[in-house]
Amino acid sequence: MRSMNQTTSDLSHVEIIPATKRSVQNGGQLKERKHLRVAAYCRVSTDEDNQQNSYAMQKAFYTKMIQDKPEWIFAGIYADEAISGTSRARRVQFNCMIEDALAGKMDYIVTKSISRFARNTVDTLNCVRQLRQQNPPVGIFFEKENIDTLDAKGELILTVLSALAQEESRSISENIRWSFQKNFREGKQYINLSRMLGYDEGKDGEWIVNPEQASIVRYIFSRYQYSANASEIARELNDMGKTTVNGNPWRGSSVSDILRNEKYVGDLEMQKTITKNFLTHRSTRNKGEAPKYYVVNHHKAIIDRLTWEKVQTMLREREAGAKGSEGKRKKGPKASPFTNLRCGECGSAFFRLTYSSQIADYTDERCLASQGIDPEGYREYYSYAYPIWRCKQKYGKKGERRKESDAEKADRTEKSKANAPKERDASTGGCSSEIIHEAAIEQSFMEMLYRLKHDYVENRENSELVKKFQAVYEQTYQKRKESDYSLQRLERLNTQIQELEEQYQKTIEKQVLAIQEGADSSETEIYGKLAAEIRQRLAEKAEEKRQLETEPTVPALMKQNFEFFLNCLEELSDVNRAGLPLNIWGESAHQPESSGDELADAPDFLEFATAIYTDFFVRGVVLGDVVRFETNFGVGLVGTGVRRSLRDFVGFRRCTVEGKVEVLRRTWQVNGKKVQYRRKEVGRK
Repeated sequence: MRSMNQTTSDLSHVEIIPATKRSVQNGGQLKERKHLRVAAYCRVSTDEDNQQNSYAMQKAFYTKMIQDKPEWIFAGIYADEAISGTSRARRVQFNCMIEDALAGKMDYIVTKSISRFARNTVDTLNCVRQLRQQNPPVGIFFEKENIDTLDAKGELILTVLSALAQEESRSISENIRWSFQKNFREGKQYINLSRMLGYDEGKDGEWIVNPEQASIVRYIFSRYQYSANASEIARELNDMGKTTVNGNPWRGSSVSDILRNEKYVGDLEMQKTITKNFLTHRSTRNKGEAPKYYVVNHHKAIIDRLTWEKVQTMLREREAGAKGSEGKRKKGPKASPFTNLRCGECGSAFFRLTYSSQIADYTDERCLASQGIDPEGYREYYSYAYPIWRCKQKYGKKGERRKESDAEKADRTEKSKANAPKERDASTGGCSSEIIHEAAIEQSFMEMLYRLKHDYVENRENSELVKKFQAVYEQTYQKRKESDYSLQRLERLNTQIQELEEQYQKTIEKQVLAIQEGADSSETEIYGKLAAEIRQRLAEKAEEKRQLETEPTVPALMKQNFEFFLNCLEELSDVNRAGLPLNIWGESAHQPESSGDELADAPDFLEFATAIYTDFFVRGVVLGDVVRFETNFGVGLVGTGVRRSLRDFVGFRRCTVEGKVEVLRRTWQVNGKKVQYRRKEVGRK
């Protein structure tokens, strides 16, 4: 008992040493402790006037509050202006404050509320926990909710309230999205015209065409119609010293964006992009997740609608031609434009194969002898590849082809050696059409184009091509007129407008005559009202006619395509890359007399115009030595000479990309393919 009393007495003299470091377990430290370095954080989410006032007031309030407390040390004000609180990515001052806190430059952060600090639950909790783990920990005090993060009981409440703040942000985002969609349905747009080439914004928000920029847009559409691709147009614009609306050099992708932008035809498509996640604010392309809103004739157009429709068709056709059956983009020569060729004997499609042939009496630095190695015991050979086209039914159906694979292989080997496609015996059950070289198709096509060009340049409206088109166009127009209300209405409108113009002129004459004869004022007033009514009806009929004329009817599209084709013909160069006048094979009337100069007298192996073929030629039917082409302007055209082999092009001249002229001496030079070198040991398979 004595010892127990002694212990109690001794305990009364125990000295208590107070804690010197802040801890998470003890709350209320912000009010109890002294010499705390306190910083404040302020934020407003928009730059509206009322928000600007709130922003300034927050900064002034917290600066005064911290400086007025003698037990606190002012550690700075961190403020983000017109920045959303759903993400940290763009909140420069917020991130700077967290870095300073982790560096030990402050003990507490004071902010108005959880929603001012962050509307993202994850961001809020991550920052709180990261600061609490510091030594010593850094606290955050939320005034509105009266939460001190260094109080152990505060985290549960903080988690719940942060989730509520995030949900509030989600609700605000949904309200804003609904507001945008409501405006879209009413045709109200949100377009920053300062970032769009061709238009300026007027005083009342109207779209005003910028003449200088609009000329660039028209140039892009015009050049694309005449078969120039996006990269070529970009290069031309850069050479002309033109820049994008942002002052950057042109690229092919920039030109493609212009060509696909519906605003240049006067239309407006809204909600092309959407924000899927309100926390990240990342805008993505609308691929059907949300409705789109399209307004026709929203503003003044820079490009007429026929031109727009033509360009969109060309874009779709080129994209489809560069993709395989599974929608994957093809590479290089696989995306050949000749996939629309058909057999004239059986109607089946043609398909592309690559043959190879060995080259005799040819060596280069790759052979063993040139390297100082004894070639004995090795077999060396050089070969080259060349593309050909053939009918799918040439060797019969699939089952028959398997049975005759040995014969087919032998036949193919023999053809490869002779380098001249030969007709297979029809007794095998296959089509009797011949194999044709791709080089022959390309050359025949270009020869046809130059024949058409020379005839058109010399005879214009009396050329064979123009006469054919006029006949086809008239036939199509008359046939279409019988069933097309637009064409019928257009003809009636022309008649009505002519009659109204005559009535208007007669009414004005009567009014003038009445005034000269001193008629009663009521009579002249009647003539004046009648003239005004006729003038109003004329304006209505003229507007209806304008709308009908802009509709892309079949005859109108045919005419548009034909005019584009004529322009492409005229742009075909009459000289090769080296500047020498072209000598077209088969055009004897245009060939100069022999000068004794082999290079000057040699016919040209013509450069194939892929864009012209892709843009205007719908189908080709091969029958013997002839290809009959169908065009998208209704005229059938004929090319000859597709049965030529590679040997037939020996003696032609061709220009390299660098502009150097060379005469083709060997068959392997025709396609411009690289010569392949192979070797293997004798006796080894």
